[in-house]
Amino acid sequence: MKKIFILVLMVLVGFGLFLNSIKADEARTIPHKFIAYTSSTAVTQGKVIYRITGYVTASPGRFGIYDAQTLGNASNDNCAVEGGAATSGNPILPMEFPNGLILNSGSTIVITDCSVVIEYI
Repeated sequence: MKKIFILVLMVLVGFGLFLNSIKADEARTIPHKFIAYTSSTAVTQGKVIYRITGYVTASPGRFGIYDAQTLGNASNDNCAVEGGAATSGNPILPMEFPNGLILNSGSTIVITDCSVVIEYI
């Protein structure tokens, strides 16, 4: 009886070790950061943007995000995305970039009468 009990116990321990060894790796995640802008700002480091939301504070509110290091370098040539809304208090339609909007040179945001929230890494 003891031999059967020990044999069953060893089989159960072995099966448990086997199941533990075939367990999939835990998913690796990169934490995203959020920042809100209410005025034009230049950031010298590049970003990868995943979502942009916001709301208009005065009519008409608009914004532009540029792949540039300074406000002076922001132009139509390096405009990554722009948006806005016509009426004060209205939300800016959310913009999502599943693969990321890559800004290599820097991220300059030009804002007129709105608040913008950016999700980035």
